[in-house]
Amino acid sequence: MTVRLPALPAPGLPPASRRALVLVVPLAVLVGVLAAVGPTGALAAGALLTVGALAVVGRGIVRVFLVSLGVLLIGYAFLGRGLAHVGVGPAYIGEMVLLLAIPAVFVALPRARFSALHGLLFLFMLWGAVCTIPYISTYGIDALRDAATWGYGFFAIAVSITVGRELVPAIVRVYRRIAFPIVLWVPVAAVLTIVFGNSLPTAPGSDVPIIFFKAGDAGVHLAGIASFVLLGLYGWHGARSTIDEIRLWIFWLFAFAVSAAINRGGMVAASMAALSGLFVRRLSRWLVPFAVALTLFASAWLVNPQVDLGIERSISFDQIVQNVTSIFSSQGATQTEATKEWRLAWWGTIIDYTFDGPYFWTGKGYGINLATSDGFSGAGSDLRAPHSTTFEVLARSGVPGLILWLSLQGAFAVAMLRAAGRARRRGDALLVALLGWDFVYWAAALVNSSFDVYIGGPQGGIWFWSLFGFGLFLMRLSREDEPVTIDATEEAPAPAAPVTGRGPGRPRRPAPEPA
Repeated sequence: MTVRLPALPAPGLPPASRRALVLVVPLAVLVGVLAAVGPTGALAAGALLTVGALAVVGRGIVRVFLVSLGVLLIGYAFLGRGLAHVGVGPAYIGEMVLLLAIPAVFVALPRARFSALHGLLFLFMLWGAVCTIPYISTYGIDALRDAATWGYGFFAIAVSITVGRELVPAIVRVYRRIAFPIVLWVPVAAVLTIVFGNSLPTAPGSDVPIIFFKAGDAGVHLAGIASFVLLGLYGWHGARSTIDEIRLWIFWLFAFAVSAAINRGGMVAASMAALSGLFVRRLSRWLVPFAVALTLFASAWLVNPQVDLGIERSISFDQIVQNVTSIFSSQGATQTEATKEWRLAWWGTIIDYTFDGPYFWTGKGYGINLATSDGFSGAGSDLRAPHSTTFEVLARSGVPGLILWLSLQGAFAVAMLRAAGRARRRGDALLVALLGWDFVYWAAALVNSSFDVYIGGPQGGIWFWSLFGFGLFLMRLSREDEPVTIDATEEAPAPAAPVTGRGPGRPRRPAPEPA
């Protein structure tokens, strides 16, 4: 097959093609340099060449990126880490989609509108790069792997400027279709992962089982699904009946029980669904889940079923109670207190060598194994960072990195609430629901990252930053006058008033009102 290269930029050449050529020329030079470095350089060269070729496609690459990202996010919701390890390191499937984001952003830049939050995100990523680049020569791929905590922030930028108003109906409809299957899949994936473990099949190029359940990750998606239903998006304008919602809530509570019994992070993350109350004022929205929950929890308390899957924590009502009490009290079960004390000890060590030690400004950098360096490597053979994104940012980026991280997340929360206020004042109920859904999902992911290395992994980090970018897009919509619509009946114009045969342009005389 012969590939015809585009001609040099000319006045008649489309702007998208001229922009693509501006990107391809320096990429071609860089490809030659990297290819001479070695295998890693050749891999990077191939990736950059792919980006350059895709950029020539023009605006079509935006659609390719968004579809690829949507499929990737759905896959992560079902398979988690099992899908994240598909590929050949360091070119896993998430990084491949990240490569697509680069030309997509380049093509979408002319119509992009940036906000102060974008600037704060740029600063956070820039400081992350400052704390990563000096360590690449020492730690190599490990430095780039750890840098995913801030590097995946590029997904937020890409989503915020490539998603358009016309995609909102598709996003809601697709999520409406996958919500119930995810709820059904959670307990199945838990049993398969716990019972069969490493005997499950792996995908080509991966040594991780294709089904890899993590209760914390499941809790994030359960929170998103519950919020989707509570805010009315699941049954918007009759899309789903009350029976459909009752059925979903029954299986949702069962999935919640499984996640809550196995992991406290999953329990707290799923509980973030309660934040939906900030965006919905109709108490009737809570009646169905409350009635279902009251019935099921009363039955569980009376029967107290015990499901022993061969792990330390059984799936039972008593285990859920122990997990709840262990968060607020030190008088919990031995296994819950052990992990709690381990986290607190490690976090205290990080505070000592940053706030009160030599790593105040730049931390220990991205690349070093913090578990080994801090003396906590006995907790797990593959553990590299503390089970908290906030404390990992502090340990690797110092106090300035921590300030940027907390400022970014705090500013995002405030901006989302203000955007919801603007949408509510103008009567845009759908936009309020979308903002609430994204806010709850984001909050659940943030909470889970306080219990697990979540945002640093593709299955969590790409979801988190995509939600962040979608929130930035929704904030932009809240500043526009046009309301957001989903259903065809909402989008169709009102039919024209009929006219009589008494002449063009003469309206028909209104019919008399019935007596």
